Amino acid sequence: MRPIVLCVDDDRNLCQILARALTSEGYLVRVAHDGDEALASVGEEPPDLVLLDLLLPKRDGFAVLEALRGLGGDVAKVPVVLLSGGLRSPQYVERARALGASAMLAKPTPLDELLQTIARQLPNACESDPEPSSHVPLTGSLVDVPFPALLHHLHGLRATGVLQLQHGKRKKALQLKDGYPVAVRSNLVGECLGNFLVRTGRISERDLDESIRRLKSGEGRQGEILVAMQVLAEEEIGPALSAQAEEKLFEIFEWTGGGFEVQIGACLDGGSGLALERSPANLILHGVRRRFPLSRVDAHLAASAERFVAQNESPFHRFQEIDLDPDEMRLFGSLDGSRRLSDLLGSPEPVRRTLYALLATDLLELIDGGRAASTAPPVPSAPEPAADALRGELTALAERMRGRTWFDILGVTERSSDEEVRSAYVALARRTHPDRYSGASEPVKRLAEEVFGLVSKAYEALGDGARRARYAFEARNAGDLDEGRRALEAELQFQQGEAKLRARKYAEAAECFGRAVELYPEEGEYHARLGWTEYLSGPDDAAVCERALARIKHGARLAPDRDAPFLYLGRIFRATGRTDLAEKMLTRAISNKPDCIEALRELRLIHMRREKGKGLIGRLLRR
Repeated sequence: MRPIVLCVDDDRNLCQILARALTSEGYLVRVAHDGDEALASVGEEPPDLVLLDLLLPKRDGFAVLEALRGLGGDVAKVPVVLLSGGLRSPQYVERARALGASAMLAKPTPLDELLQTIARQLPNACESDPEPSSHVPLTGSLVDVPFPALLHHLHGLRATGVLQLQHGKRKKALQLKDGYPVAVRSNLVGECLGNFLVRTGRISERDLDESIRRLKSGEGRQGEILVAMQVLAEEEIGPALSAQAEEKLFEIFEWTGGGFEVQIGACLDGGSGLALERSPANLILHGVRRRFPLSRVDAHLAASAERFVAQNESPFHRFQEIDLDPDEMRLFGSLDGSRRLSDLLGSPEPVRRTLYALLATDLLELIDGGRAASTAPPVPSAPEPAADALRGELTALAERMRGRTWFDILGVTERSSDEEVRSAYVALARRTHPDRYSGASEPVKRLAEEVFGLVSKAYEALGDGARRARYAFEARNAGDLDEGRRALEAELQFQQGEAKLRARKYAEAAECFGRAVELYPEEGEYHARLGWTEYLSGPDDAAVCERALARIKHGARLAPDRDAPFLYLGRIFRATGRTDLAEKMLTRAISNKPDCIEALRELRLIHMRREKGKGLIGRLLRR
């Protein structure tokens, strides 16, 4: 018999997604959206496990757990996994332990971690199922789970795979990596590059027709052809491809219905690369502001009109990258749990749209009232430093925190005031939030998760005077960075290798990249950089060239969404006369990163040499 999991959360969209994910794992799932409904469900048929959010309407999670334990018999022994959307204070942890909670997870919880936690509590649950169903797609309706909420929750669950969407004859596919959309594919003819450029006034219909004629003749991809026609400059292709990919994504926000299917672990072929310059929260904000049907915005707000609006206490949600103007920031700062949503229903359309986006991204949450804001609102994002500077800043922070006390991590003392501790925490949480590192390598992203987690734990321990007084200096946290140490050391070696490579010290650079590979063999970019450096040290040596190609190909398999491995392969294939392979690899690099200028230049060189080889008569005939 399949085990029953009761999922209790007031977020109906999250419940829908979790229910489908758990069903695909072989569980029977029931849902409840408030404390009273949860206890009623337990009374009707005891579940085998309860997933229980702490912040619930009518009766909070602790009250539900206490009532459950008081029922007696086998029901009182049901495993309960608590989900906390805010900081897990020592008092919360102690109370959860006293009430016999099986585990306590922070929201948002990666799907893999959640499934592993449930499996540990129900180790024999699915023994009767000889065919694990973990690869069954998660399906649903965009009427039940609107696209903004779907994107947000897949981000929180760190989903990696392909999100397939269909509405009538329109079909889209999004490649997700750790919950971030990284590529998109569409079946709409109007969204091809040429039509997009005509629609935005960048090329003429005549240019489009000529590019299609050459495209059918097999003369390359449309962007390359438009450059060869001298209709677009080389440096315009990257921005055009990025804008086209974003248009494909944002068009989905307009859909009034349709369905979705999440294929965990799948890979998308032939998609247009999405630049990771916007966080998922900013993508959702942009899409809701400009494209999402206003009728759906107003219906959602009206359905919760009598609940109160407050800033979310969860550090992960609170410090998402989000771009609000000063008026929106003032409104956001005023929502402290004392105002009903009904007070805002008469606001102008832009305000209602922004409210919906902030609720969809969990920057704001709906509560039963009476809670004052516990933190200051976020400030508008400052311009981000360059990627190299950003990852250097993170590794420096991680090194500073290694083996330090919570006081050292926040940079405060026992004598610091509550406000000084909170300010230090807010500043560090913004600097280390994983959103800032969405486009970085795997070790950097893992390191950001680790450091962000440490900052949150430090604030849990030191958030008020009583907690600071209880914190003992002898309780050093030297072991807390063990998981991140490998990523940190690998990233330090990689950065040193980059410096050596820029200085053309190839042997020393290869040593650094080799150590990075040993420390973190899962990162494809490390393998690719090592292979490229080895090739540069002996480009005329056939054995060196083949070894370098093997390393870079391995890096491309590990990091199929990165541009660097394919750029290096393209360069080596071009240098060794394998032009067709070079074009294929360089095109893949551009697909992964539309503004990869190096790959665009390499392709331009190939096309120029091909044109030169055809001679003047051939070029004239083509006209």
